[in-house]
Amino acid sequence: MNERMKIKVADYYGNPSYYSVMPQALFDLLEAATLNGEEYILADKAQVEQMVVDHKLKIEQWEKSNS
Repeated sequence: MNERMKIKVADYYGNPSYYSVMPQALFDLLEAATLNGEEYILADKAQVEQMVVDHKLKIEQWEKSNS
């Protein structure tokens, strides 16, 4: 079983800048949590960490291309 980590739903769901780098399974978990009124979920740690890295790279590339 993959290691899990607790994340705040509102930090990622409802934040469109993450959508292009968010795995579909994580999006689905966040969406379900939102519909159920949950503030936190337990998500696959590796997926979340990779998404954060990919998001950082995306933002850096955007900033570089707009400077």
